[in-house]
Amino acid sequence: AMVAEFRVTEDNLLDVGAEISAEHFVAGQLVDIQGRTQGKGFAGGMKRWNFAGLRATHGVSVSHRSLGSTGQRQDPGKVFKNKKMAGHMGDRNRTQQNLEIVGTDVERGLIFVKGSVPGSKGGWLFVKDAVKVKAHADAPYPASLKQAANSNTAADTPAETSAPEATDGQEG
Repeated sequence: AMVAEFRVTEDNLLDVGAEISAEHFVAGQLVDIQGRTQGKGFAGGMKRWNFAGLRATHGVSVSHRSLGSTGQRQDPGKVFKNKKMAGHMGDRNRTQQNLEIVGTDVERGLIFVKGSVPGSKGGWLFVKDAVKVKAHADAPYPASLKQAANSNTAADTPAETSAPEATDGQEG
């Protein structure tokens, strides 16, 4: 399991450590889903930024997929920050907004979403109520929490009062 912190208003506060169940989301509700995109490794300018590349003929040799010019002349004499160049592609946090909840399976803790979500199979996703749309009318307020699997309290179980005696050859 993963512990995450979500920003909420005063009237939506929950106890520390409370677990939200799949019942928190209802069919037809819109949500924002955040995840880490799939890493693609080192990519050139054509793959990473959809650059056209250089011509196939007319004097271009061995540099058809190159970036092209990266700056001006002696003045300013540098490459500006955030210049689109070759480098690491993917493996970034991205949020897919306004995805529709199709249904939920409370027993297995599954949420069925219509649309694509960022990340690899088996990756962690943060599912939040959509920020650009009003809350769904049937959504539980402030949240639908998981019930504790063990409902025993400390008063129900007798506490052990003495430690067992050590036998010969045992230390402690």
